Amino acid sequence: MAHGSHLPGRQRSRAFFAMLIIVPLGGAATDIYVPSLPAMAEHFHADRFAIQSTLLFYLAAYGVGQVIAGPLTDSFGRRRPILLSTIVFVLASIGIALAPPLWMVIALRGVQGLFVACSAVGARAIVADCYDGAEQARASNWTTFAWAMGPILSPALGGYLQVWFGWTASFWFLAGWGVIIVLIALTVLPETRDQKLAGRFGDGFRLYGKMATDRVYLPTALGMAFVISVTYGFEFLAPFYVQTDLNRGPVFYGHVQQVLGCLWLTGNIVNRYLSVYVKVVRIITAAAGISFAISALMLALDLSGIFNIVALVVPAGIIYFLMAMIWPNAYSKCLARFPEAGGSANALVCGLFIVVSAVFAALASLLEAATAWPMWLLFVCVTAATLVFFVGFLRKEFDYRA
Repeated sequence: MAHGSHLPGRQRSRAFFAMLIIVPLGGAATDIYVPSLPAMAEHFHADRFAIQSTLLFYLAAYGVGQVIAGPLTDSFGRRRPILLSTIVFVLASIGIALAPPLWMVIALRGVQGLFVACSAVGARAIVADCYDGAEQARASNWTTFAWAMGPILSPALGGYLQVWFGWTASFWFLAGWGVIIVLIALTVLPETRDQKLAGRFGDGFRLYGKMATDRVYLPTALGMAFVISVTYGFEFLAPFYVQTDLNRGPVFYGHVQQVLGCLWLTGNIVNRYLSVYVKVVRIITAAAGISFAISALMLALDLSGIFNIVALVVPAGIIYFLMAMIWPNAYSKCLARFPEAGGSANALVCGLFIVVSAVFAALASLLEAATAWPMWLLFVCVTAATLVFFVGFLRKEFDYRA
């Protein structure tokens, strides 16, 4: 039986529309308030790492939440977990927007991450529920595009919200978005999970055991964590470099992040066409190798006294573009290892790379400095690790053309 054949065409269209609204929320909740981090430090009279902890706790909970949400949404369907988790997300967003003490903001960010993970996993699974074959490929492309819109558009929006209304405005915006999703889940979104396929909650965790011991899945997932650490490292550290140390405003930073998001998306697109003609392992070797060389050069230049907005943004943009060319190859490899359990495979890999990359970014955050050398040191480490994992351990697995 084809995926989604238990649903009429109109219901599948409604589910697809709902998915496009739900999927970007998790990324937006990560990025929209990043331009406000320096303003939050001033408001709470806190140091950089304390404010960066609001992002760290969100990402840690977001990663763990996805691991839980995979079996949860496979067992109980998509609609009800999306609805209930988004209601909690809205309440947590309102709680933060009321500007409680910093410890409560950090705790509520963890609540946001944990529950938005459930809606994100459920929404991504809608495509697999409703489509197969060429239709699924086209729907997946739209899912990727929708997901990318969160990190691409939200930092610039967050910069303007910071200038116009202050740091709490981003969380009021997230609460409003969540309310819209709740209404969509109540009135538009059908249940897409075929109940004949529903398993017990514990079955997904048993599958996780197989995935965690797979000779390709786990190394590839860890390699993806090194790749994505480039983006999270910049988001943790750069708001203070740009706004506090280089005296640029939140709107400027928001547009910087927007440009970098576009470069990441462009790298994904270029890989799609280039991998038809060039072996994937060569793309990975070149992308990670050049990124490592640029990172090492910028670390040396920064330590020698070269620190300005061009020296920060231009090389970071090139690295974003290059590392993004690795990403889709690794992601598809992980999902292909367990085609019969795509939802759980997707949830585990996303949870792993978010948690691991957040730890790397947090360690770099502990190295407070008035220039960007901690970020370049992070980039050196993760690009070198990318080479070791993909070219050292996994060369044979990626020695092909798409």
